[in-house]
Amino acid sequence: MPVIVRALTFPAPPDAVWALLVDLERQPTWMRDLKSITPSSPGPLEVGFRAVGRVRMFGVTQEDPIEVTAFEPGRHLGMTHGGGFTGRADFWLEPLPGGRRTRVTWREELRPDAAGLGLPEVVGPLLRLL
Repeated sequence: MPVIVRALTFPAPPDAVWALLVDLERQPTWMRDLKSITPSSPGPLEVGFRAVGRVRMFGVTQEDPIEVTAFEPGRHLGMTHGGGFTGRADFWLEPLPGGRRTRVTWREELRPDAAGLGLPEVVGPLLRLL
């Protein structure tokens, strides 16, 4: 399966970008396929935290259980996906000179699960479009 990497520069310091990134209630406002997210474990967002996202991909709505695997405030958020597509996602934040801008690199690696949501040859090109 393809590895999807996107890098964007935001006109805000890393602390502000991090606050938006880890605000679960607001994630559906900037993550196009995520419709909602519900925590399934108590406590703060940290390594081991679990939630279930409701995602709509290719016209199909499904649950996407996630678990936080990396949590370095202001620097790195990593998680695994366990739904119809399994894999992992990582967000790295890098302050740019002057401290008023942040470069965010988002790396996503997804595979169709064993239930056969699609062959890698078919799904791979479609994931790149997302």
